[in-house]
Amino acid sequence: MNIQPGQLPLKAISLTSAVKSPEEVEQDSKKDEPRAEGAGFGRRNNAGTKLPAARSTPMKIPNQVAAMPVQMTGFVQLASNNILSAIAHTNSLMVVQCIEPLEIFTGFETPNRYVVHDMYCRPLLYCMERSNVFARQYHGNNRNFGMQIMDTHGAQVMTCFRGRPCCSCDDFLSTQFLDQQIGMMKRECCNPNFELIGSGCNQPLLIQSPVCAGCGGTQKFPVMTYNGALVGEIVRLYPGFMQEMFTDADTYIVHFPMDMPPILKLLLVTSVFLIDFTYFEDRNQDRHHHGGMHGGMHSSF
Repeated sequence: MNIQPGQLPLKAISLTSAVKSPEEVEQDSKKDEPRAEGAGFGRRNNAGTKLPAARSTPMKIPNQVAAMPVQMTGFVQLASNNILSAIAHTNSLMVVQCIEPLEIFTGFETPNRYVVHDMYCRPLLYCMERSNVFARQYHGNNRNFGMQIMDTHGAQVMTCFRGRPCCSCDDFLSTQFLDQQIGMMKRECCNPNFELIGSGCNQPLLIQSPVCAGCGGTQKFPVMTYNGALVGEIVRLYPGFMQEMFTDADTYIVHFPMDMPPILKLLLVTSVFLIDFTYFEDRNQDRHHHGGMHGGMHSSF
């Protein structure tokens, strides 16, 4: 048997791995537990996505709305949480979708994962899709799914659920914050635009889809009030546009006035998921399979 220096024979390896002390068993079980920081997401998460580095200055967003043009009131009261404090003091968020190597190289559809960063590119929320294998493989971007959203300590703070009726072209995404329903995003059949409705308020926001939303390049989804005033945008950046942010994944920028009610800011974050599934989920698969990871033109959006 040719054994290299420092290498144990296969039989010895089997024996040493089979017999462990109680202390070793306990240590191994702790290794399998979700990490506190985002329950498994890291600076470069285990899927290989290079996440943006934290900055000392906030992101510079063009065409940003300074203040709410209208007052929107009547929203349900939310339970106190550190996420609400962080959301209240930001006017832009970045949502980065994690790259899944298994999906890229095999075509096997895996659950989507996203990391939400604040205006200083610091991780704020970690989002993991919950869906079954059959739906992912055979229903593609039309599949129903849940989204589990955790803070940086791994505690669940939000959930989303897409419950698209069978044989219907209507679509919706409901959102809960700490098990409390806070609103819904919906789109009616043959209507390319989305309505965003906060619980307790009868004034919806309108998210307008661009004419060629599924095309390449940067895509902007303006966010309007019920009377047509612009209050922000959801901007989908083509991979490669955020090189200065040190990320190689699909990225969305969500910007809004600082004084926008926190409940609407949370709903705008979750609206990224439905937009991503509606317009870009299948495109992402095709692009990854053909190796077009960094194509497209550069833009300052």
